Amino acid sequence: MSDSFWGWSGGAAMQSTVAGATASFTFIGTSVRWMGSRGRGMGIALVKVDGGPGKEVDLFARPTDEIHTPIITISGLSDGQHTLTIEVTGRQNGEAQSNVVVVDAFDVQPQTTVSHWQDTDPNARFSAGWTKASTGFPWSGSGASNPPELPVTAQETATAGETVTLPFRGTAISWIGYRGPDGGIALVQVDGGAPTEVDTYSPTAKFQPVVFTATGLADANHTLTIQATGRKNAASTAARIVVDAFDVTTPGRRYEERDPSIAYVGTWNPHNDARVWSEGATATSNQTGATATFSFTGTSVSWIGCEKGSASGRAKIYLDGVLQREVSLAQTYPIEGYQMTIFRADGLSNGPHTLTIEVTNTDGAYVVVDAFDVRP
Repeated sequence: MSDSFWGWSGGAAMQSTVAGATASFTFIGTSVRWMGSRGRGMGIALVKVDGGPGKEVDLFARPTDEIHTPIITISGLSDGQHTLTIEVTGRQNGEAQSNVVVVDAFDVQPQTTVSHWQDTDPNARFSAGWTKASTGFPWSGSGASNPPELPVTAQETATAGETVTLPFRGTAISWIGYRGPDGGIALVQVDGGAPTEVDTYSPTAKFQPVVFTATGLADANHTLTIQATGRKNAASTAARIVVDAFDVTTPGRRYEERDPSIAYVGTWNPHNDARVWSEGATATSNQTGATATFSFTGTSVSWIGCEKGSASGRAKIYLDGVLQREVSLAQTYPIEGYQMTIFRADGLSNGPHTLTIEVTNTDGAYVVVDAFDVRP
């Protein structure tokens, strides 16, 4: 059983460091997603479907452990019964501190994508009374930074009336926060609707729990609002409200940066694991003229990337060879946007298309290709 101070999906998860230990999940469908954990103490797992060829998955990442995070999504299976097997190899990345493999949950037929946004996202608007949570705790995205910048942590307040608003496009959203003996009560609204009261008290501290989820939304633009009430459970010692991160769900299928449908030209780092990226890694380049071309079939496509100080490059975006726009990815610390939708095109003919990202800056700044999302 995994450590209880993490806010696991369903309250608990299973973990192992024993080589050869397996977890098998039998399901009916054409796709499956393993939800687990990535971090500095995570090892290497071997993933198989129906006893077929194994795929090694390195769970090491430089930030502090991320929990209930998508590890790998397997699509394109025949429509029927399958068995997913996760095997602990007992091995680990040379930089990893341990070889732990965690199984938190499985999603069957995940016809959706999930983007994990930190509290530092450019679109999150905090009122003046929020403060940066202390380092040294296992907040989402913490433990990695470019000095003298501080690592990503979380935002917190105990003052009544303080708010954070987040515009997003998607069919579901989750607020990742904190529960503990000093947790307070918040009001949460989507699109200004009826507020939901959320009590974050827990007799023991839990980090990165999902404290609120809204589902069944239209695939359209929405706004999430979280307001601290200054009130608390009678058992709580304070009215503390913490905003750590957000998970935004959209319809479609995600193609990670390593997918064979993406052709890279020029110099790219094919496996950057320095931050909380979609399924653990990105491709990055600062070479002027380097390109990444994604070939897909669908009616909508999105480029999932990053906006921050050290990933402040510029890029031209071409759809089917036609220039759409040039974008600047620069943001000033402490704003750091991960797993962001940098570009989205809808209303395409339902057929084959290409989306090309071309690095245009000449100052050595990086452009990040984290993933591409496609809607049929």
